[in-house]
Amino acid sequence: MTVRTTYFGGLNSSYEPAEKDAVFGVVRFPQDFVARLTDRNIPAVAPPADLLEAFKTVEDTAEQNGDPNPAAIAWDSVDYERRYLAHLEQAGPQTVVGELAERAREQDIWLVCWEKDARWCHRRLLANAVVAELDDVEVVHHPDPSTIPLDDESEGEPDATLADFAPGGA
Repeated sequence: MTVRTTYFGGLNSSYEPAEKDAVFGVVRFPQDFVARLTDRNIPAVAPPADLLEAFKTVEDTAEQNGDPNPAAIAWDSVDYERRYLAHLEQAGPQTVVGELAERAREQDIWLVCWEKDARWCHRRLLANAVVAELDDVEVVHHPDPSTIPLDDESEGEPDATLADFAPGGA
């Protein structure tokens, strides 16, 4: 079985779940179309509102400053990974992670949100949490983060990939 992640813009245009796959939105503030693209949205495992607000504030400022990768700057600046993983440790999100893991034992599941690049997205962390106790389930990100360049200004330096951020490249 596989836990796949993608963003709403890629769902059904570039990446199409199989008929038997379960597709879950994992966003705090869904738009109307989310219900049409997913089996259901699960806000309990979306980032907390204060973390989203902090991330977007820093990302917007970095973008206005012309920084080449505003999402990476925001991710580091707000200590996103630590804060999101702490959120997942709470009782409600832990219950959902367990339910998603049970589902992933039986069928492929998709975790879908707004961000294109899984390096700077909670769904990468969520997918890793879901498969943490599952030996026979893999994580696949769409698009593959190793194919997304960070910027064009880092000539001579290799692009960072998901393997730079997660054990085992997952």
